[in-house]
Amino acid sequence: MKYLCPTCDKEVAVGTHCPRCTKISSPKPRERKSWEQEETADGLDLPDEDFDYDDFIAREFGKAPHRKTSIAWYWYLVAVALLTLMIIGIFR
Repeated sequence: MKYLCPTCDKEVAVGTHCPRCTKISSPKPRERKSWEQEETADGLDLPDEDFDYDDFIAREFGKAPHRKTSIAWYWYLVAVALLTLMIIGIFR
């Protein structure tokens, strides 16, 4: 199994030291990858440990409960009528 050396990005076997970095006395600083974020941005905009989810929902969406959405009774009647007409049409 191998990993990438954090200093020179060379593949190194697990449990050994990077042979390239041990020979170099002062390695060049590694360039930051495009997907890595800066250390100054660590932990920003994250909720605290005492974040109250219920309070957040109440503030954002109001305290009134949401209306239950359901299908009106007559749509069930329409669906049954259409299915009946389709079945009759198939057997004719």
